[in-house]
Amino acid sequence: MRTALRAIGLALMVLVAGCSDSGTTTTTPAPITGPFKDIFTSIIYPGGFSAHSFSSGAAGTITVTLTSAGPPDTVVMGLGIGVPNFGPGCSLTTAVNVSAGSTPQITIPADAGAYCIAIFDVGNTIPTGENFSITTVHP
Repeated sequence: MRTALRAIGLALMVLVAGCSDSGTTTTTPAPITGPFKDIFTSIIYPGGFSAHSFSSGAAGTITVTLTSAGPPDTVVMGLGIGVPNFGPGCSLTTAVNVSAGSTPQITIPADAGAYCIAIFDVGNTIPTGENFSITTVHP
């Protein structure tokens, strides 16, 4: 009986020693920093307005580019940036009428916080709607 107890005790000591946590280091991951790129795509119809909200985690520059719209690809659309409403929508602080391109049509300095971009018909949208894609780069 004593031999069996000694064997069990020895086995427990080996198991406990094998579970030691010595030498383990915990590291905290580095914070994720921008810039971040958001792509917003949808369809806008005659008289329509479509908005998309996002958050900027730090102060910096926000750029907004209407990268595609159409058909036709030369259609002029309203493009803006602002702050989200408490309900649906977006209160624009900057707006321009633009055709799609590869260069940002809106560039603004911004603090950390909530923002929204919007696209809207300025009277050129075809009855079946216009496909669009907007790229936003923010901190």
